[in-house]
Amino acid sequence: MRHALILALLWPVAAGAGPFDGLYRPNYDWALAWDCKSIGQDGGALAIEDQTMRAVENTCDLTEPVEIRDMEAVLYDASCTGEGGASEGRIMLMAHEFGIYVIRDGFVLDWIACEAG
Repeated sequence: MRHALILALLWPVAAGAGPFDGLYRPNYDWALAWDCKSIGQDGGALAIEDQTMRAVENTCDLTEPVEIRDMEAVLYDASCTGEGGASEGRIMLMAHEFGIYVIRDGFVLDWIACEAG
């Protein structure tokens, strides 16, 4: 029993879980009806799992993580593909009380964790 408990506690680390893994939706009035279920679809959910971020018709592989000192934030190199084609860039994910900020060059998105509302 004790070994099972230790294994259960270590499983997310062994499976490669990242600090921002979870389901989100945009934290704006226009997205209040999003269902947090249909991952990657308009009106569904935005997801981060391991080092992959899935948004509406867009997927980014997040590599080369750099923790930002004295902040709950990580800067990544991003290789993204989607309906509009492919792109490369940098993305910073920063935790806040109810979710995360997704920061790219020139703009910031506010994503609320699905379990937060």
